Amino acid sequence: MRRTWPLLLILFATPALTHVPARLHADAVYVLPRPEVSSALFGEFLTGAEHFVVKVTHATRFGAPIEILVPHQADLFTHRPAWAVVGPGLPAPNAEELAALPAPLPAGFGAVVDLNQVDPRPVIFESVMRRFYWTSGPLAVVLPKGESELWIWSPGHTRGKFGLGYGVEEGGGYMAALQEWSFYAY
Repeated sequence: MRRTWPLLLILFATPALTHVPARLHADAVYVLPRPEVSSALFGEFLTGAEHFVVKVTHATRFGAPIEILVPHQADLFTHRPAWAVVGPGLPAPNAEELAALPAPLPAGFGAVVDLNQVDPRPVIFESVMRRFYWTSGPLAVVLPKGESELWIWSPGHTRGKFGLGYGVEEGGGYMAALQEWSFYAY
């Protein structure tokens, strides 16, 4: 039995080593420390009026899939947070997207916007947190060299938890997930 313990630990830890989790707060800009690594960024809309901001900086153009996840729970059925990548070098949003943004675009900035309106709403099993989530579906975005921001908001002013999935390269971080497991795993 003693020899199986390390193997069991490795088997348990391996799925959680794939994403770097972080907890977002609406009153603070979160700077993604390693934007080249796949990240799961979790937050909660307490009033529905919050606007979360994540800053990313890339040394070269960088392609990343981005999606919003919402815990698959009956009370969150109508909770559909939206996201946008905002920064210089991005295309101008259309009129509907521009009107939906939670703040005015700074001069010279463009935006790629996902209003999370796909129907039927896809459901996924997320293997790191081991839970079912509704997803906006991943959208691949090419971010320009330099600094961009990810904005997350609730156009319907709904309340509830969410996760933002960003990137594809695996990079560790299971200890961070365990530190706040009750929040991340709802």
